[in-house]
Amino acid sequence: AYELQFQVAALREQRGEQLAGYKIGCTSRVMQNQLGLDRPVFGHIWQAELYPSGGTLHASGFDGLAIEGEFAVRLACDVPSAQWLRQNPDALAAGFVVIELHNYVFRGIPERRAAELIANNAIHAGVVLPVEETPLECAETLSTEEVRVLRNGELLGQAAGSEIDGGPISSVVRLAEHLEEYGRRLRRGQLVLTGSPLPLWRVAVGDLIEVECGQFGKIAKVRIDD
Repeated sequence: AYELQFQVAALREQRGEQLAGYKIGCTSRVMQNQLGLDRPVFGHIWQAELYPSGGTLHASGFDGLAIEGEFAVRLACDVPSAQWLRQNPDALAAGFVVIELHNYVFRGIPERRAAELIANNAIHAGVVLPVEETPLECAETLSTEEVRVLRNGELLGQAAGSEIDGGPISSVVRLAEHLEEYGRRLRRGQLVLTGSPLPLWRVAVGDLIEVECGQFGKIAKVRIDD
């Protein structure tokens, strides 16, 4: 399934799309239970699927639109290896909250869900970025901060980064290990989504979705139109 995902990514690059970074998902027990998996999954992020906070998304442009609130990081430099990253956490320039978008549809049998999820780029459909990205002085701080998800002003859930297995920094290391298996590595300026400590929620036309954090990225929000 990953070989297929990388082949599709190569086709997208050949037609002129720009890679913006990568995501790792199903890093918390909450998400693994929701999707019926027992390990993280990885995917690609594309420049054309990045959206600014405060905008409007059209539900008709997605298939079963659902959202997650999660921590993301921006890379300060190229990462030569996962081992190097473990020893150089200052390679992460900024930390912030985002709204990850998903095409929340599965068409195969449950026993093949992991393969379908991976082949479909971990059902990733885009990212709503905050207005600002907060410089990251101590990467471990991401584990102690909480992310909050609100729909139409109502709190859907909140959880700390420590709910992610090993914390957000461990997610980035696991991603670097994954890319090494395919002869790739993380690059300066790339965006990395570290996974969500909260569930995936479906959204509907008219919803206003907000993801907040006291310290990192402050807030990302988006309204859903038809």
